Amino acid sequence: MNQRAFTPPAWSISDREFDQLSRTIHRYSGIVIGPEKRGMIRARLQKRLVALQLDTLAEYLDIVSGVSGRAERERFVSSLTTNVTSFFREKHHFAFLVEAILPALGDTTRPIRIWSAGCSSGQEPYSIAMSVLDAHPEMAQRLSILGSDIDADVLAKARRGIYAGSSLTGISDDFRSRFFEPVEDGRGTDLRIRAQLRDLVTYQQINLNAGWPISEKFDVIFCRNTAIYFAPQTQCLLWRKFHDVLRPGGWLLIGHSERVPAECHHLLQPAGITAYQKPG
Repeated sequence: MNQRAFTPPAWSISDREFDQLSRTIHRYSGIVIGPEKRGMIRARLQKRLVALQLDTLAEYLDIVSGVSGRAERERFVSSLTTNVTSFFREKHHFAFLVEAILPALGDTTRPIRIWSAGCSSGQEPYSIAMSVLDAHPEMAQRLSILGSDIDADVLAKARRGIYAGSSLTGISDDFRSRFFEPVEDGRGTDLRIRAQLRDLVTYQQINLNAGWPISEKFDVIFCRNTAIYFAPQTQCLLWRKFHDVLRPGGWLLIGHSERVPAECHHLLQPAGITAYQKPG
C-alpha cells in the first residue's frame, strides 16, 4: 500500500517562537535573522517540518535548541545562507589570484595554502584549483586548498565533485575537457571533477562562529558572500580571526557587497576590488 505523503498542519509562527529561533541561530552561527525575513524563515521551516515529519513548530524548536540538535542547526543555518553558487563566480578574484597574488610569492618551495571558507558544494575551491593549474601548473605540487562549510551535507556533495552539465555554463570547452569527466550514470548529463583537481582540495566542517581546528597559516582566504549574514560585531571578530590565520602579506578576498571596516584596516589593508592584504 502506498504511504501517504506527510503534510504538517497549517501553522503560524508567534513573536515568541520567532524570537527563540532567532536567538538560537544567532548564538550558534552568528547569523542575524531580522523581522523582515519572517516570511522566508517560515518557508524554510515548513520544509524542515515536512522532512522531520513534525506536527508543530514547538517540536522543531525543542530539537534545534537542544543539546543534541547540532546537526539540525547546521541544516537550518545552511538553508538560510544558501546562495546561488557557480563556478568562477565573481571572476575578477580568480584573475587577481593568478596574475598578482601567486606570482608575488616568488620561487619559494614552501607549501601554498588557500582556504575557501563557506565553500558550499565545492564550486569555489574547484575554481581555485582550475585557475592555478591552468596559469601556474608548476605550483600544483605545492598547492593545498581547504574547503569548509558549516553544513555536512553540502560538503559531502563537494567531496563527490559531481555536477549537472547545465551548471557548467561559463566554463570553456577547454576547461571542460581538461578538468571534468563524464559520469557513468546512464544519463550522460552529469560531469565529475577529475582526480587531479579533487586531490588538491581537502574538505572540513567548520563553523566560522566557533573555534577553528586550524593550525596552519594561509596565503589566501576566500570568504565571499558569507559575512553579509552576520551582525557588524560578529563580522569584525571574523575579520580579526582571518587576520590571525593569514601569513604576513597574505590575502583576504570577500564578496562584492562586503567590506572590512576602517577600524580593521590596520589588520587587513584594502588592496583591490574586495581584496585585503595583511601587512608584512
